[in-house]
Amino acid sequence: MNILYLIGNGFDLNLGLKTKFSNIAEKIIEEKTDDPDIKKLKKNIKRNKDLWWSDFELQFGEYTESFSSETINSYDNQYNYIVKIIKELFEIQENLIDYDNNMNNIAKSFMKYLTTFYDYLPPTDKQIILDSMNKMDVNENLFYDFITFNYTSVLDNFIKYSSLMYGDKQYSTQIPTTTPRNVKHLIGKIIHLHGTLADGLILGVDNEEQIKNKQLAKNNAFIHKIVKLEIIKILGLNCAVEARKLINNSNIIIAFGLSIGLTDKYWWNYIFEWLVKDKNRHFIVFIFNDKINSMLNIIKVDTIEKFKDKLVLILDNPLQKKYEIIKENIHIIYEQRDMFKIKNIFYPANFNNKKINVCPISWTFLF
Repeated sequence: MNILYLIGNGFDLNLGLKTKFSNIAEKIIEEKTDDPDIKKLKKNIKRNKDLWWSDFELQFGEYTESFSSETINSYDNQYNYIVKIIKELFEIQENLIDYDNNMNNIAKSFMKYLTTFYDYLPPTDKQIILDSMNKMDVNENLFYDFITFNYTSVLDNFIKYSSLMYGDKQYSTQIPTTTPRNVKHLIGKIIHLHGTLADGLILGVDNEEQIKNKQLAKNNAFIHKIVKLEIIKILGLNCAVEARKLINNSNIIIAFGLSIGLTDKYWWNYIFEWLVKDKNRHFIVFIFNDKINSMLNIIKVDTIEKFKDKLVLILDNPLQKKYEIIKENIHIIYEQRDMFKIKNIFYPANFNNKKINVCPISWTFLF
């Protein structure tokens, strides 16, 4: 059985890293500069903090309205400055983790969370997933792949250290299906869909319609710089092709730490198409809301319903009409913040961190 994790910034945030856009915005605002383009950017972010923070990448498309073909160099300058700030800030945050002295803690905790995701589901949904797993052949293994939307290599390093710990022993557990059985858990590919700090960041909008400046939306050279799938294509990367393969081959897809946003509309549509093609497939989503009292059931119900509505509205019309067919195959996990939360993995506050070696964009470990 193939299980695919979609990993977003919530993964890094849950560990305690400061990688929100608010952290990026604060650093941009604080930095001194004499560059008139950057001064303009600072003023825009100060005036529209809530807009920028609500959907950072979508603002790239909205912000184009302030420019023209004649001032595109100014836009590029500001875009590149934001990329520079993200890279600097995220590298500092990533280097706070002391991997070497926490190898056992990281490996044991990470593999436990990875392989017992069903324990976080509500009872009825958990049973549905376990019934699905119960249909596996006697000697069938569980394979885990990853598509990460993050620029950091934290996830890569967690898997790297897990592989070093377990090696040829392999990681085996008993899953609580109708007839409990032992299975081997094998990790396959990791795809960085939007690049890495080491190899370059890919950020922008989902499609030309999200470029508010209609003059620039018709400019192919500009489209190739701001539409993420176009950037991937121009760079000659195969991450989108590999991501589609992983989705197509999956039985269960789990989204953790991802916001449901229009700037990844293509992928939400692709996942729903994947669901429609086979009634035995399941999509599990962890959702969070910092601004509510999660102890109130009526708030939980309201949040889950609003999440489903938002997810459906992102989809193209033909898929929206098929939602009723697949809604029972979408499982919501609400406010389970212990998932992938590994404590006490940072260097002491007064320690002068050394730079760690990050893993490449895509690689495979089978253990």
